[in-house]
Amino acid sequence: GINAEYGKQWYQRRVRGHNMSLFVLLFLCSSVFAKEDWKAILGYEECPADKAELESWTNDIPWFVDVLGLNEKPKPLKEICEDYECPKVEEKKSKKCGYATRTLLSANWVGTDMKNLDDDWREDFTAAFRRLFEYISGANEEEEKIKMTVPVLHRYEMEDEDDIDEDKVGKLYFYLPEEHQKSPPKPTNKNVFIEKLEEMTVVSRTFGEVGAMDKDDYEDQFEKLYEVAAENADEDVDEDVGWVASYTRPKIGRQRQEVMFVVKK
Repeated sequence: GINAEYGKQWYQRRVRGHNMSLFVLLFLCSSVFAKEDWKAILGYEECPADKAELESWTNDIPWFVDVLGLNEKPKPLKEICEDYECPKVEEKKSKKCGYATRTLLSANWVGTDMKNLDDDWREDFTAAFRRLFEYISGANEEEEKIKMTVPVLHRYEMEDEDDIDEDKVGKLYFYLPEEHQKSPPKPTNKNVFIEKLEEMTVVSRTFGEVGAMDKDDYEDQFEKLYEVAAENADEDVDEDVGWVASYTRPKIGRQRQEVMFVVKK
């Protein structure tokens, strides 16, 4: 009767209202992510050809792509370092487009070796990460829990500028928070060590693919970095050693990885 018809109309109005609210939310979220500035995200001015390619497939990213971690726009460094302690750096002006230049100030890091970089690369990386995580979780002489920092720093010997030497030992590092810089707790695991990395100026490129923990991806990025910094801008870099800075948890939300070469003094 009348009550049934009224109930039906009320329900339809509620559904239309919810749909409109959802549409507005999707539109607003999509607009926010689409309008992010590439220079602010990357930390440098991308070269025109590369920027055009990036924007061609990222201009209209809907909000749920970002939430699911499928957005290949890297997570902004400023946003990351608001949540986690990052090492002290001094930003420098790059000679040309396509890469950033910064100086990493001298600091203590906790490190361990990665010995199998061929078929067991991912497995050995995971084992190395676990050793470092155990250290900050209390596997040290003071049994002290140390807060997680970023980035996780990888060091690789290179056969050439775009080829990681699988026969050489790599290293993995966690940055030690400021409160532990003067007297870091001694590791209880003999395969974990404290190392002071001296001040170094690096050139870097940023990428944000979800499957970023991949050696082939790193080598592709090293090749591009060498092209824009060493070949195009005449930066005198040490291509015998490649560095990777991993700022985010793999496959969880937006990613940020950076490949780096040290500029020779």
